[in-house]
Parts: sequence; C-alpha cells; structure tokens
Amino acid sequence: MPTPLAQAKKSAFDIANQLDDAADAIRDRSRQVYAAGKISLDEYTDARIKEMELRAEASVVAAVNLGAALDAATQAGQNIEQAIADAKARIETVKAFRKGLEIVAALVVLAGALASGKANAVVQAGKDVADLV
Repeated sequence: MPTPLAQAKKSAFDIANQLDDAADAIRDRSRQVYAAGKISLDEYTDARIKEMELRAEASVVAAVNLGAALDAATQAGQNIEQAIADAKARIETVKAFRKGLEIVAALVVLAGALASGKANAVVQAGKDVADLV
C-alpha cells in the first residue's frame, strides 16, 4: 500500500504533467491557427502567455512536491540519527553493567579465596580485582 507521501507525489506529478500537456496543446493549437491566419498576433501572443503561465504553474507544483519529499527525507534522516545515538547509549549502558558484573564476580572470587585462607588464591583474586578496577 503506497504511503500518503508516495500518493501525493504521484498525484502532484500527474497534475504537473497535465499542466505541461495543456501548455503543449495551447502552443500547438495557437501556432496552427496563427499560421492559418485565423487569429491576430495579439491573440497568438495571449495564447503563448497562457502557455507560459501553465508551464510556470507546473514547475511550482513539481517544486512544492519535491520540497515536501525533501522535508520528509530530512525528517527520516534525523529519526535515524536519533535512533543510532539512542542505540549507542544503550550499548554503553550494557557495557557498563557488564563491567560492574565482572567486578562483582571478581570480588566474590576474592571473598572465596579469603575464606579459604589460601595465599596464592587471595593474591591472584586480588590481582584480578585490581585489573578490573
């Protein structure tokens, strides 16, 4: 199912294309009737002015539509950047929590070594705690 932005883009470009087609038709028709001598130079000039107005309107419709698409893309980019920043913050929280668990585990090992009374185990556990802190 197309998004509202995609639907708006399609209809806006359809409108711009229809305006451009109408301008082409005015140009072609006014050239034919002027060449056939059925309209005056003033009428021909007025027809060409209408053609240019339609082309300008088509350009405005297309530009406004492209501006809206650019705004939507910019917003999506900002959302992605924010999501990345949030994910990085969560990763840092997990890393800090993991480091805390490692320290607690090393302290438990140190406590066990102290309780066992084995000097070598106490020294090793002490070094392990020191390395983590």
